[in-house]
Amino acid sequence: MIIGLLSIIGTYGLAIALVHLVWYRWRRSRPNPIHYVLITRNNALHIEWYLRTLLFVSQFKAREVHIVVIDEQSEDETVAIVERMAATRTNQFDILEWSGPSQLDEVMLRYANEEVVLVRLSNAEELQNLPLFQ
Repeated sequence: MIIGLLSIIGTYGLAIALVHLVWYRWRRSRPNPIHYVLITRNNALHIEWYLRTLLFVSQFKAREVHIVVIDEQSEDETVAIVERMAATRTNQFDILEWSGPSQLDEVMLRYANEEVVLVRLSNAEELQNLPLFQ
């Protein structure tokens, strides 16, 4: 009776150890996050949809994303919408004001060894780089 009980407890302990080992190895093998650099100007009608879709696709594919939004002096609510979404996900968003091409070079250098997707939202051809259009 005691031997049977000990074998059941041992089996459960082995199963727990195996689950932790698999989770640890999966966690270590996950790829680095994808960095999306979105250049926007007066995109208040679409920016929330783009951001929510990027976040949804990242959850669906189990791949982290980091979104950098560079605003080119929008005259609408684009920045306010991005700030509202970034308030709940502080580690996934960076919001920058456009100060010239050198700023874009700095952002690209910051993520030089990682996967970066650069998209100017006003350019329909560049929208094809977003996963929601692939």
